[in-house]
Amino acid sequence: MREALLAVALLPYLGLAARDGWMHAHDRQVPRVEQWLHGGIFIGVTAAVYAAFLAGTPQMLAALCLLVPCVLADELGYHGPLDVRERRLHFAAYLALTAFLVCWWLTRDIA
Repeated sequence: MREALLAVALLPYLGLAARDGWMHAHDRQVPRVEQWLHGGIFIGVTAAVYAAFLAGTPQMLAALCLLVPCVLADELGYHGPLDVRERRLHFAAYLALTAFLVCWWLTRDIA
């Protein structure tokens, strides 16, 4: 039951992240450093999803220690001058990821 709830909670983020990836591929040229930050974000999100489903709190904290600085550097360093629709998409995606993390937190002790 818990795994199904986590999977449903993850779906909105995955859809928004896929849309953002498509926008990056079609709407603008992404600088090399921003690409590296996106790689860090990908690894951080992947590690967080792994921790949510199969590991535990220490692994989640390690994933967030990679994810949060990469997200902040990406948003503060590259996304300020972006088109408003892409900034809104990022906001929605990070809100969806936060909802997934809250779902994980609230269900972490359920077997």
